[in-house]
Amino acid sequence: MREGNIGTGTAALLEAVQGGKPWIRRFTKKEYAQAFQEYTDRFGPLCTAVLAKPESLPALTEEFLDALEAGWQRQRPWNRTVALMNDKQMIVTYLSPMLQKLEGGTALAEQIRDGWNARWPKDAYQNGVYEELLGGFRSTFLGFELLRRDKG
Repeated sequence: MREGNIGTGTAALLEAVQGGKPWIRRFTKKEYAQAFQEYTDRFGPLCTAVLAKPESLPALTEEFLDALEAGWQRQRPWNRTVALMNDKQMIVTYLSPMLQKLEGGTALAEQIRDGWNARWPKDAYQNGVYEELLGGFRSTFLGFELLRRDKG
């Protein structure tokens, strides 16, 4: 794929995933709910436009995954793994949960997951569900988990 030949749908998905460091930093118990809402407000309309053409989703998925890989290849060799992991975290914690909340978005989230897992089976992932991600944070203090005592 040549730079600049990507479709608007792919560009929208890339924008929602790449450059995710500010979002990843906010993947904490305290900030995730607000960050997810802001992410959805910003990228939801772009993804809704992409979902308006369900027949194009398989080709869009392939083009999106090609573009992600091309982005990693443009990184310096020592930064490629970090870029891959950041993109993967953005897909699991923000993009997939958001797509699953949009009408018709579950199919795209599943296609992206299946395409990723087929290309990079050693880096396979499962789609994150917003409610499960939000409820999965542990209470910690200085890196130690705080145990809740049952009252009763």
